Amino acid sequence: MTEDIGRRLVDAIDEFAGTREGFRAAHAKGVCCEGTWTASAAAAKLTGAPHMQGGQVPALVRFSNAGSDPESADYRAEVFGMAVKFLLPDGRETDIVANNLPVFFVRDPEAFLALTKARRLNPKTRRPAPHRILAFVLTHPESARAIIYSARHLGTVPASRVETAYNGLHSFRWVDPAGTGRHLRYTLTPEAGVRVIARGEARTLGRDYLEQELTERLARGPAGFRLSLQLAAAGDRVNDPTKAWPQSRERVDAGRLEIERLVADPVADCERRVFDPTRVIDGIECSADLVLAARRAAYSVSIERRLAQKAE
Repeated sequence: MTEDIGRRLVDAIDEFAGTREGFRAAHAKGVCCEGTWTASAAAAKLTGAPHMQGGQVPALVRFSNAGSDPESADYRAEVFGMAVKFLLPDGRETDIVANNLPVFFVRDPEAFLALTKARRLNPKTRRPAPHRILAFVLTHPESARAIIYSARHLGTVPASRVETAYNGLHSFRWVDPAGTGRHLRYTLTPEAGVRVIARGEARTLGRDYLEQELTERLARGPAGFRLSLQLAAAGDRVNDPTKAWPQSRERVDAGRLEIERLVADPVADCERRVFDPTRVIDGIECSADLVLAARRAAYSVSIERRLAQKAE
């Protein structure tokens, strides 16, 4: 059943978004960087995970635009992603996957399939038909917040990939050395602050302005992010990515990610790798979020297909 939903999800994206052969079904356009992660002492109190015990851990970071076109213009994208792969000394890996939305669009895979169909682009306007989106929201009211948020921000785009805050929309359970667990969500906050620009201004900067800006910025020096943990309280919906938790919930600074340089070989060093939020490690457990579980299956199908296509 899990494999079947993964295939159906990727098939739906292929059919309605048009996956480019040899590329990711979603977030096809990306840029990859190398960096270093250093956990805080507070993180080690919440989990026994090895990359949260202090000391420096190499990290691979992929920034991306949502969508299936690897040549899409940055100024057209509506959702922007950031994925982090922590590279442990013993050869193991564990990932964080986030984007710039406050909550996700759906709470289960079947709703994602329905939304993907509803967002089918009009070939003339290259935009979804509003009446299809409205019909979807009427039958899936839990999706309204993410859709309204996206609609309100259609006029702006990030000024920089490292001046954008990225949210891990699923919750995870961190288990401390004593065996006590806490559910939490991730936010990666840029040390440079958050800055957006109008789409019209972005258009004048060129279709790849975000990669150009990142390249120039990293040539001047590293860029930093802080990993913030929002801790769930009793009654919070830990398995529903469409539900935000109250802003009053406790937050913990888990450490600092320093992004140092672009990878030397984007294909070998990054694009052939999978950034999977369900790739957790001892001390971190996945929640029972249905969308989170389905992502593993979809990523497995996507990487299998694109590597097969590259080999042909």
